[in-house]
Amino acid sequence: MKRFLVLSLLAACCVSLGAQEAALRLLAENPDRASNNMHSYEFAPIHDTPAPKGFKPFYISHYGRHGSRYEQNSTFARNAQAGFAYLDSLGLLTPAGKSLWADVEAVVEAHKGMEGSLTPRGAREHQQIAARMADRYPSVFKDKSRQEVNCFSSTNFRCIVSMCNFTYGLKDKFPKMEFTFTSAERFMAYINPSLRVPRPGETPAPRPSFPPGGFPGMQPQGPRPFTPATGEPGYDFTRFLTPLFTDLGAAVKALGNPEPFVRAIFTTGGLCQLVDFLGIDIYRNYFTPEELTYLWAEGNDSIYRMWGGSVENGDVIRYAIRPLLMDFVEKADAAMQPGSHRAADLRFGHDTSLLPLFALMGIDDPQYRHFPYKQAHEMGWYAFFQIPMAGNCQMIFYKNKQGEVLAKVLYNEQEVLLPGIEAVSGPYYRWDELKAHFIELCDQAAAPWREAARPRPGR
Repeated sequence: MKRFLVLSLLAACCVSLGAQEAALRLLAENPDRASNNMHSYEFAPIHDTPAPKGFKPFYISHYGRHGSRYEQNSTFARNAQAGFAYLDSLGLLTPAGKSLWADVEAVVEAHKGMEGSLTPRGAREHQQIAARMADRYPSVFKDKSRQEVNCFSSTNFRCIVSMCNFTYGLKDKFPKMEFTFTSAERFMAYINPSLRVPRPGETPAPRPSFPPGGFPGMQPQGPRPFTPATGEPGYDFTRFLTPLFTDLGAAVKALGNPEPFVRAIFTTGGLCQLVDFLGIDIYRNYFTPEELTYLWAEGNDSIYRMWGGSVENGDVIRYAIRPLLMDFVEKADAAMQPGSHRAADLRFGHDTSLLPLFALMGIDDPQYRHFPYKQAHEMGWYAFFQIPMAGNCQMIFYKNKQGEVLAKVLYNEQEVLLPGIEAVSGPYYRWDELKAHFIELCDQAAAPWREAARPRPGR
């Protein structure tokens, strides 16, 4: 028994180490990935599995996250700005430190008055995704009896602008398509439903507060040691900080705990790819892959906890996002009615809906797993792949001359297989079976809440 436990622990350690090595390799390959869900869209080559004989695409249902955007406020670098200014007043900045400070200030300046808006890169992302959709499924848009494309957007302006750019990409390929545009609070119930749903008998936990502390002007964060003791959290940033200061010891003493300062620079560095017109690259110029991996992991795991199918929160996520999956079902059924002229239904929203949608379908993890959120980075779950800027879900519908309908699901334009249901061929599912499967998923997700609401007989 002891031998079995030892072997099990060794196997778990090997999996963890393998995943961490994979993360390090992926971040060394492209440091921008360290920005997690702020990572810009990465397009991978597409391979389409041939549809069964006689089936051709005729309708598309889509949900897209807005494209690359500016940060939602310009305070993201406050700890870095305050730290640089304070250390400069003490005469501790080297030319490299002053250069990095100038880069941080330039990124902040680019955000002023643009907070939360779509960047030019975000506009290009949606135009390109739409153009690939048009080239990939031309029969959907060439059918003269189906020229309608309905577009629904979150009321958030960056989503509306994403919608405009996406439809521009389609219109450029098929100028005769007829587009309708809708954005209103009524539709937010499925475009961007609230995920703050208490479990039966529970109330939402209060948000954590941080203790005071830090150098003048610095926003407090939870304490982390600069040079961690064995087994304690934290990271030694000596290599990162040394080139920035004329006297590292004096600078560290002035900073107190330097991690909030470093993390603010890290956050700013992640935004450089989104405002690529600046030509600034903080990640590649100042951080090593090992440092980026350490700074990346906590945010990665947090995203899985908040919006993925984690052990801790997945039940709430799947329950809350049911209206969006049911909207896919209802709009697809409507598009199949005799006399329908609908070629596509396009929705534009947020990562806080898209990742939960994938969680409800059981594909938010490529291996269909659910695990405690703090294990996400160790299990090979990477937010930069799972929910980047302009992430998208596309359902492509096919039919034959007999009127039979098949459908496949694309995750960021890539074909995926769905757990819990058998495909006809490759990634293709009979629509009547897939529809029943989606409804069953929604029913299963709602079951605990339905059970809790059931009246109990008196004692």
